Amino acid sequence: MVGNLLPDFTKQISKTAYTHEVIQGVELHRFIDRYTDEHPIFKQSRNRISTERKRFSPILIDIFYDHFLAINWRQYSDNSLLDSTQFYYTQLSRAEIQMPVRLQETIKRMPEVDLLYNYRTFKGIEHAVNRVSQRIRFKNNLYGGVEELTNNFSALEADFHPFFMELEKAVEHYKQEAG
Repeated sequence: MVGNLLPDFTKQISKTAYTHEVIQGVELHRFIDRYTDEHPIFKQSRNRISTERKRFSPILIDIFYDHFLAINWRQYSDNSLLDSTQFYYTQLSRAEIQMPVRLQETIKRMPEVDLLYNYRTFKGIEHAVNRVSQRIRFKNNLYGGVEELTNNFSALEADFHPFFMELEKAVEHYKQEAG
């Protein structure tokens, strides 16, 4: 689980500094990023974002797809979203590996604000988008970007479902190939 988060917090990941399982998580994260960025449905969703925020469309669509996953969780999992997010937070907090400070802080903060569970609400998505906006080191217009979700909700949700089904198959194939 830590390996799935690590690439968002550091580019330099030494294969000798982490366990095989963490490196597998890192590589899976990178596979999903590549797959997503090149997928025609994801590109279609990106094209739904207004010209003013087009530069940030990959970030927005990634967060919006998290929203659709959260609100449709029961279609994709036998466990409840609440149980799944609580399990995830617990597992992350128990990880005993060296991590960047920002990742440690994020793992600590996630259950406090119930970040993943709150992706099911517009307020949670608004918080996530605005937080990313604040972390960007240059002036940007990402703040308030939740309006892109509001303006394109039905079309984006229609994009999400077939994309996610294809992503699940691609991840399963990747895992089989990776052994």
